Amino acid sequence: MANNIWKVRIVKPYPDAHNHLLIGEVREDNDRYVALMCRSFHMGRAVNGFRDVRTGECHERLVPWMRVEVVHVLPADFDYRTAELEMDHSGDIVLADAKYKCPIVMSREPRY
Repeated sequence: MANNIWKVRIVKPYPDAHNHLLIGEVREDNDRYVALMCRSFHMGRAVNGFRDVRTGECHERLVPWMRVEVVHVLPADFDYRTAELEMDHSGDIVLADAKYKCPIVMSREPRY
């Protein structure tokens, strides 16, 4: 599975859990778990800027499939290791490399 880059949203089993994203290269994928060499991104329900997104170091992580909520397949040449958080023109926080922008937090217009 070389060069399969995924963004994975994982579910945490407690009610006050933050949002958790993993972005990186799939190393192994079997019936029980997916192994990723990845960076982690943690944020609460209200995100007002970069300070509200905690970024983890690049490590190998094993995620049981029962904790995977959504998988987005990213371009195989997305440079997740050196990509940086930035805000795009619409106010979304994205992880951007020289070519691509991967959404991390989407801005929402308040509805009244």
